[in-house]
Amino acid sequence: MKSTVYNLVPLMPYRGPARSLRSTLAILFFLSADLLAGRSTHASDDAQVEAAPTDTVVPGQGTPPAEPSPGRTATADGWTLPGHRISISSKGWTATWYGFVELDAMRDSTQSFADATTNGSVVPPNSVVGDNPRMQLSVKNSRFGLEVAAPDYGGAHVLGLMEIDAFGNQGQGTTQNDLYSAPVLRLRHFYLKVTTRSLSLLAGQYHDLFAWGGAGFYPNTLAFLPITGEIYHRDPQVRLSKLWAGEAATFEIELAAVRPGQVDGGLPDGQVGARLALNRWTGASAPGASQPVAAPMAIGVSAVGRHLSVNDFSQKPGNPRKLNGGGIALNVFLPIIPASGDDLRNALSVSGEVTSGTGISDLYANLTGGMTFPSLPNPNNLLAVPTYAPNVDPGVVGFDADFNPHTVNWTAFWVNAHYHLPFGYGRSVWLSASLARLKSTNALDLTPPQGQSSVWNQARYYDGTLWWAITPTTQLAAAAQLIQQYYGEGPRAENLRGEGSFFFFF
Repeated sequence: MKSTVYNLVPLMPYRGPARSLRSTLAILFFLSADLLAGRSTHASDDAQVEAAPTDTVVPGQGTPPAEPSPGRTATADGWTLPGHRISISSKGWTATWYGFVELDAMRDSTQSFADATTNGSVVPPNSVVGDNPRMQLSVKNSRFGLEVAAPDYGGAHVLGLMEIDAFGNQGQGTTQNDLYSAPVLRLRHFYLKVTTRSLSLLAGQYHDLFAWGGAGFYPNTLAFLPITGEIYHRDPQVRLSKLWAGEAATFEIELAAVRPGQVDGGLPDGQVGARLALNRWTGASAPGASQPVAAPMAIGVSAVGRHLSVNDFSQKPGNPRKLNGGGIALNVFLPIIPASGDDLRNALSVSGEVTSGTGISDLYANLTGGMTFPSLPNPNNLLAVPTYAPNVDPGVVGFDADFNPHTVNWTAFWVNAHYHLPFGYGRSVWLSASLARLKSTNALDLTPPQGQSSVWNQARYYDGTLWWAITPTTQLAAAAQLIQQYYGEGPRAENLRGEGSFFFFF
């Protein structure tokens, strides 16, 4: 491979922050140019760029995926390097390590959020939290996974997968030093999967089937998922899938029994989905903060149903009140300017999601709209103030003026687009942007008048990201994210976040 040597000495003397920054950027630019020159000379180098081992896989690979490894090429010492994955095989068993190191720097215009914004509440202005900024640096989104595949037996392929990150619950009272410098590991995925020629069975914790989590539909964004109004959830489950794969199209249907949204409901959540991929219509796919690959156009529909048993709104509850919740979702990945194989230059793709449901706010992750359970009446002014003991998470159910429970309604959509610049095979620099809307038709109606100023029932979201892969394994990104929320008749609250991130994939 042809190599270029640059004389960096003139760039190095320190002449103040601005010139030092320009010098650093110049070094990175020349390094990237040298790598791109080598990659354009040897197209086979680009073939090693794989999808990042994050939450997502590309559409059309079959779902639920086993976070599948690409084809493996053995080396003399028995180790293999499939893309960014490292595998070792012995006696038919294969163990594969994968993951990424990530550093995120975030500055918010308010003090409303920790690392992730998700669907949390923005504190309104004219308050200490709502009028002052916050700066954070975090490595919590770094990830490590291990996949172990057993020898095939009787036509069945069996594997297990474990994946962890550092977003574990550290509890109240944790110091800021420990919160960011000594985070707690969190279990993301832990499942076994058995695949035969016609069926696949998954048992363990994985993305929900509702909204086809992990199937390649996620927005390409630097923001921690989910963005506002996006279904994003992992749950223990048992899941059965049937796949029909052909040269022109892939079709699959899946059924899942999932951990219930409320344990006292007595039944698991039921989820069902169908997905179609058109294998000859391909474009650039980069779900989440992953590296881009070519993937087929895909569309997915799904539904969820759940049964709730809510404690009567009384100091001494009687028989629980029975309610049903559920929702529907439509997901799409659409190549506008197609691309195929290793060449993603000038590619433009759009993905999106439309959802509507009731009693399923937990599947949007951290969505309550600021709703809390009202206080019990105390007409006799008892010193021991009566309290209500809820047996369901806040935001899933609310009570009307007569203290009858109702599930909370939410509808949402988001759309994301990303364009890949016409050099470096389209994998070196690209741009992405998202917008989203989220609305509830009854969140305010299920809140007592004195508490409505703390409840928002509409939200808007916008983001834009510039991505730069300076090597096949090293990626930089810079983004801006704006969240706007509307508090009933009160003020609009908004948070503007600027974020910069560094990634190393392995």
